[in-house]
Amino acid sequence: MAEIYDITRRRVQQLVEWYKKTGEVPKLKKNRRPRTYLTKEEKKIIDEAWNETKRGARLLYHELRIRGYKIPHNKIHAYLKQTGRTIPNPRKQKKRKRCRYEREHSGSLLHGDWHRTTENHPYAIVWLDDASRKILSGGEYNKATAEHSIETFRNAQLEALGYNVEIREVNTDRGTQFFSNKKEGTSIR
Repeated sequence: MAEIYDITRRRVQQLVEWYKKTGEVPKLKKNRRPRTYLTKEEKKIIDEAWNETKRGARLLYHELRIRGYKIPHNKIHAYLKQTGRTIPNPRKQKKRKRCRYEREHSGSLLHGDWHRTTENHPYAIVWLDDASRKILSGGEYNKATAEHSIETFRNAQLEALGYNVEIREVNTDRGTQFFSNKKEGTSIR
């Protein structure tokens, strides 16, 4: 289906899910906002500002805002590209790789972090195995302290040993619950 209609597999899955949930065949919304184009006046304003400042689209956008014109940044950029005033940078056009920590073996990396939904909720800490995505240990406390971090980490170690797994590396942020603020101290062990 995806190849026939030139859409992604994920979009086909979404449409099937919608049909199963509602029983209705999904319809394309025709009342979407129509695409807008730069007017001759806007192009003239961009030309004048660019001739005076010789700035790129981002800085030109701010310059035009100061002058009282609201022209979207992406439209300025497209117009500057069209007129040859900006050169596309191939390094910025490639897809960026996400930093994902999905390890192959359980125990090779353990993630730990503190979280608090609101000021009325307690602090929560969770230790998560990267490969299996299993929560090995966690807890809720009134304060996020190094003692609670150590306690829950030791529980995570015991839980991992129950699966005959040894934790090799730990990934945390550099919060005071995990790292010392003093120069001679490095981290909790």
